[in-house]
Formats: sequence, C-alpha cells, structure tokens
Amino acid sequence: MYDVVIIGGGPAGLAASAVVRSAGMDNILIIDRENSLGGTLNQCIHTGFGLQVFKEDLTGTEFAQRLIDEINRLGIQYKLNTTVLEISSDKEIVAVSGAEGIINIKAAAVIFAVGRREMPRSVINITGTRCSGILTAGAAQKLINLDGYMPGKEAVIFGSGDIGLIMARRLVIEGAKVKAVIEQQNYCRGNERYQEECLQDFDIPLMLNHTIVGIDGDDRVRGIRAAQLDDKGNLLEGSEKYIDCDTVLLAVETVPESGLAVQAGAKTSLETGALYIDENMQTTIEGIFACGSVLHEGMEADSAVIEGYRAGRSTADYLMGLKK
Repeated sequence: MYDVVIIGGGPAGLAASAVVRSAGMDNILIIDRENSLGGTLNQCIHTGFGLQVFKEDLTGTEFAQRLIDEINRLGIQYKLNTTVLEISSDKEIVAVSGAEGIINIKAAAVIFAVGRREMPRSVINITGTRCSGILTAGAAQKLINLDGYMPGKEAVIFGSGDIGLIMARRLVIEGAKVKAVIEQQNYCRGNERYQEECLQDFDIPLMLNHTIVGIDGDDRVRGIRAAQLDDKGNLLEGSEKYIDCDTVLLAVETVPESGLAVQAGAKTSLETGALYIDENMQTTIEGIFACGSVLHEGMEADSAVIEGYRAGRSTADYLMGLKK
C-alpha cells in the first residue's frame, strides 16, 4: 500500500513525486517501463532544456539528471522495467516486470505522467510497400543517440515539428543526407529556433504544402513520391515528384497514452484523446491525477516539470485531506 503511485518517470512524473515527498508523504512509488528514469529526455542530447526550471541552457540528458538526482536525494522508491497492465477506479494497480513477475499494488492516490506515443505509418495511412527504413523520428533518435546505430544514409522527414527538425540536423551531423523535410501545412510547425539552427544552418529543404503519396522499395526504401497540396488540402494534379532515399522518418502527430486511465473509468476528450482534468489536475476519477504531455501535444520539458509540481501539490493536498 502506497500513499502515491506515479506512473511514468519522465519530467512531469519526477517533478510531481518530488513535490509530494517534500510535502511530507514518504510512501511513494514511481513506476516506469524503461530501464532508467528520465523518459525521452535520455535520448535528447541537444540543448534547449532547463531555461525555465533551472535558468540554464541544458541538454536533455543533463536536465533529466538534475531531476533524477533530486529523486535519489529524497529517497523516493522506483521500479524500472515495469509495465502497468491494469488500474481500477479504487487505485488498485497490476504491473509486471521480468524481475518480480506480476505485482499487485494499492495506492491512496495515483498520478498519470505517462506521456504520449508517436503515430506509426499505419495510422498516417501512407500507401506503398512494406519495406524497411520507415520509422518514427523518436525511434530514429533513440537508435542514434542511445544505441549508436544510423537508420540510413539518405532520408526524407515527414513532418516539421520540433522532433522532425532536430532529427534532420542530427542525421546531417552524423553524415547522412536529408533530401527534404515535407510538411502538409503552409507553415513550419517547429520552434523558430530549430527552424534556423536545424534547417537553415544546414541548408535542408523544407517543402510546405506537400505530402507523401507513396513509398517505393522492396527490402529497403528506394524513394518516395511527394505531391503539392492546395489551400484545401487536395492534391494538385501534375505536381508529383520522386525523391530518392533509403529512409523515411515520420515526425507527425502524437497521441496521449491515456488508455490505462480510461480503463479505470476516467473520461477523455473525443477530439484529442486527452484526459479531462479539473483545476486541481484531478481526472474525473477521485484520487487519480494527471500531468505533462499526456494532457498536451508538443509540451516542452520545462512546462511538463512545472505542471508536475502543480499536480504534486494537488495530490499532497488531497492526501492530507484524507488523513484529517
């Protein structure tokens, strides 16, 4: 039995757990399915983190380590390589890990800080063959920065969000050629800083109002077919062009990992899939709170930490109310 179980060891979850512990709750558990705390920060070796929280320009890994050091200083328990399978409205949790097998946990309160997942090709619905060399931008970032593997030599990136721009630069730095960043909208969706530092500084073409209409290849990607879109999003006849490449990175929308909370009975937005919360970061289930990118598309790590602080304070207030 725990006072609080935090599901997700990324920036929001770490920040929330630190605040709960500082408020006097000492029976706290963080559960994360990865082999280390920090979430996707661990694969972000670029700077731009910590400006709000620490007033310093840090890499993602440095930012994560600051948060992890605080967790260790406070003596907060955590289980890594552990996946939550079920959760009930009574805050009964079933998890599994290779080391412990099936784990049954009861909590007085739960904080969801599970983040988001990238949309795969099957959801984006790009036609073409099922060949290798097609992966999400986040998967490519992990391959390069954590595992030391290059996903390819000539790439096209579909989507101009921050992760797409960052990976365009990363590929070039590691010796690959980025043929184009293709964006369906008539504007670049990424941060202005990344537009300049990642695209302009490396002379990477940005194709606005374009989409990928097909991927060609046998065992490996051979190229893509791109076409221009009009103001209504319709394909312009005769605009199709072929781009040779061996890799396609998908850097489009992400979706919230809200399935476990929905399983417990929490309500979500039909439009975005994000959990409904009140002014205290509490979901529609009493005692179950949420924070971070599970609630917001494109949330920066600093903002996730600040929101985690808020969720932690609300959770501590809730628990102190139960103990009166």
